[in-house]
Amino acid sequence: MLSRENTVIITFIALAMVLSLPLAGLIRFLDGPTPPKWLPYVILIGVGVIAPILVNEHLNTIESP
Repeated sequence: MLSRENTVIITFIALAMVLSLPLAGLIRFLDGPTPPKWLPYVILIGVGVIAPILVNEHLNTIESP
C-alpha cells in the first residue's frame, strides 16, 4: 500500500515528465525561436523535486495537532 507521501511524490514526478519531455523534443526540432535549453531541467527539478516536498510538508502541518 502506498503512503500519502509516496503518492504525492509519484504524481509530481509523472507530471514533471509529462511537462518536460515534450518541451525537450520541441527544443530539439524547432528551427525558429525556441525556449531555453535549460527549461526542461528546471521543470524536472521544480515540479518533480521541490513541489512534492512543499506539498508534503504542508499536508504534514495540517495533519499534526
